[in-house]
This record gives sequence, structure tokens and C-alpha cells, in this order.
Amino acid sequence: MGLDPAAIKLNLELWKNAYFKDTHSVLELGSQGLHLNLADFEELLGGAGISDYKKEKFMALAQWPNGPGCSSRAFYEALGLNEYACIDLNKKDGAIPLDLNYPLEDKSLFGKYDLVTDHGTNEHVFNTPQAFHTMHKLCKPTGIMLISQAVFRGKGYYAYDPSFLEGMAAANNYRILYSSFVINQFHVPLSWELMDTFDFTKMKGLRVFYAMQKQSEADFRTPYQGRFLSQNQKHLGFEVKYLQNPLSRAYAPLDTFKGIDDDALFGEFRKRLNKKIKKCLHLS
Repeated sequence: MGLDPAAIKLNLELWKNAYFKDTHSVLELGSQGLHLNLADFEELLGGAGISDYKKEKFMALAQWPNGPGCSSRAFYEALGLNEYACIDLNKKDGAIPLDLNYPLEDKSLFGKYDLVTDHGTNEHVFNTPQAFHTMHKLCKPTGIMLISQAVFRGKGYYAYDPSFLEGMAAANNYRILYSSFVINQFHVPLSWELMDTFDFTKMKGLRVFYAMQKQSEADFRTPYQGRFLSQNQKHLGFEVKYLQNPLSRAYAPLDTFKGIDDDALFGEFRKRLNKKIKKCLHLS
């Protein structure tokens, strides 16, 4: 799909809020390009306060969409992510030719990248859960995963309800840095009640955008809906807990804690308390 204005806006928002401060490497699922014209691109960078970048690397955007286009590599380099890689069977831009339908076996890639992106690639992979599993493996324990996928009128095998991504975040203890729907390049609140006010017959498409941060080196866990097996993963009955940063949120057990034994509750409390203490000591 490529990085359109909505994707570039979110990357710049995360950059402005210092989420990319210690981010140096990026891996994209799919060899991606920039999908906008030069004037709009320069306006977005200028609005974010970025002026010290190699403008000659983006001149091909002056001919977009009729020209050869421009790789997204140069955009990440402008944000300070100088180590770039991508996965694509077409081997374009030096892509690693891996089939995302199958498990990632190359252990040298495990936990290697600060930022792993899926700008509309996983919807084209028939074994889409395996593709998200691979994203998890590629991402560093504190790395960020950016996901942009179709909800309505996409071009792939699948359309993604937000519950798919929310469930994955809950099962794997991802911190959700940002989430939204995207309509005509505009980010709007992630609310189905709001969507009810739109005429879908006139809508060209609807996408969902997530920025998730891994919190540990734990293996990927498959999410389950409802009360059947999810209770065995200790994420039954979760609601959103908002963090100090207004962009981000995470999942935490409901206040009632029904069905959770005392040992598990105390263990979770102790783990979170220790994490908070270590963070405070580090800040001091």
C-alpha cells in the first residue's frame, strides 16, 4: 500500500512526541514507497519542524503518481532511523525474500528492529496470524509496531475489525501508543458510534491505524475472544487503562477481578509495583 499522508502524519506525531528518540532501525513488511506529491510531503515535514533533510532524495515525488515514486527509506532516515530493511518476495530495494505465510526461522532477525511496520501488507498474506506473529518476533522487546489495515473496501484477503488488534494487544501485553480510523487521509477517533454517522455507500474506504509497543521478550501469544480460553491467558475481563501520555493506553484487569485467584492477583500487583519502582529509580 505504501506510506500515504495519513501514515506519514502518524510517524511524524510519534517522532514529535519522542517515541523515536532511541529508535535507529526499521523493518517494513513489504517494500514500501511514499504515496503523495512533493509539495504535500514538504508541508508535512515543515509542520513537524523538520528542515534538515536531503531534499534531493525526494524529488521523484514531484512526478507522483505518474513517476517512479520514492522509497520510504529516505523518509525514515530523515527521522533518524538510519538502519533500514524490508521483507518482500519481489526483492525490491534489497528486500529480504521471506514468505510471510510461514514462520520466521532466521534467528539473526529475532528482536533486531526498533520499528516494524505493516502498511497494508498483512491483509494480502493468506496466513495473516502468522504474519503478525512474525512482526512480534522481528520487533525488539521495547520496540514499536505500526499497523495500518483495511476495515472496509480493502484490496486484500481480509478486513480487520479493531477487536482483532485489541485482542492481540491484550494477549501480548502491548502498550497501545495510538489508535484511530482513517477516512480520506484523516485520522478520526476509533469509535463505531462515530462511524454510524457516515454513509458507507459514499466512502472510498476505511482503515484502522495502531501503534503498539512491546513490553517484554515473551513469545507471541494467540488471543482468544470471549470467556473460553482467554481466561487461561490471564487477560479475561480487560478494560482500557489510560497512561500519563494522552496518546497511549494499555490493558489492565477489571476492578472486580472475578475469577482470578489471590496468588495470581498478588503476583501481578507485585510485578507492576516492581516495574514502577525501577522506573522511578531510573528517572531519579
